[in-house]
Amino acid sequence: MINQLHHISAFTKNATENYDFYATVLGLRLVKNTVNQENTTMRHLFYGDYEGTPGTLLTFFEIPKLGHRVDKKSYFSTVSLAVPSHSLDYWQRRFADFNISTTLKKHELLVEDNDGFKIALVEMEEQIAPHKATKHTSIPANKQIIRIAKVSIVADQFKETQRFLSDYLSLKQENDTFFTEQHLDQTTVLASQSKDQTRFGRGTIDHIAYGVDSNDELEGFYQQAFTDQWTVEEYVDRGYFKSLYIKEPSGLRIELATLSPGFQLDESLEELGTHLALPPFLEKNRTAIEAQLEEIK
Repeated sequence: MINQLHHISAFTKNATENYDFYATVLGLRLVKNTVNQENTTMRHLFYGDYEGTPGTLLTFFEIPKLGHRVDKKSYFSTVSLAVPSHSLDYWQRRFADFNISTTLKKHELLVEDNDGFKIALVEMEEQIAPHKATKHTSIPANKQIIRIAKVSIVADQFKETQRFLSDYLSLKQENDTFFTEQHLDQTTVLASQSKDQTRFGRGTIDHIAYGVDSNDELEGFYQQAFTDQWTVEEYVDRGYFKSLYIKEPSGLRIELATLSPGFQLDESLEELGTHLALPPFLEKNRTAIEAQLEEIK
């Protein structure tokens, strides 16, 4: 059972600028500072609520020489983040204070980060729980970002991508929108208008991840993927969660990730994100890994 969106992972050119936008401007907490486990020259930053709760997580791989992206045939598009009702005026003023341009459309505020990653803040009849509100920011709890609300997929294999979401992931479908079990977040599939290849670059979303409750449930999805003949890319234990990566019919990467054990595996709640965290199998290479990473200033 898919309970919720787990995280969304994209590419950034500069970790310092990325941190400034997500931690300083948006007020999210850096809950894990680590590396890409397959390519340790690449820093991997995780942002979320105070506890690093699945469903709040935006993650970024740093590639300093990364060029501009070209969104064409198939790609992940705008990510919507839920904010409390009557807070968009606050957010519009806040972005203006940082000289960041925005566009207001009905009940959503559109903005882009330094890499052109597209975000929409959308008002919801919700408010972040007090213990999940971030503490490093001046943003009051009743204005803070609550969670990921929606992600859009532009798909050249429109019907097949929909079938993947409805049949394999068992998401609930209403027209072109798919809901997770808790019905809190949604995935919208849009038909592509291009036959040209998409090119990865700054702000490209590498994958979106959906959350499952247990290792046993993830194993069930792994076995079912072979039965249904989906393309399995990787099935791996990341330490903080166990992951299954699958290519859906339009060629986009979908991850299924367990909700536990979480980020307190190697840091206390109070210390989340304050150290370069490495999984045990990489710890012996810490000195070399640290030497090749640019400092976040």
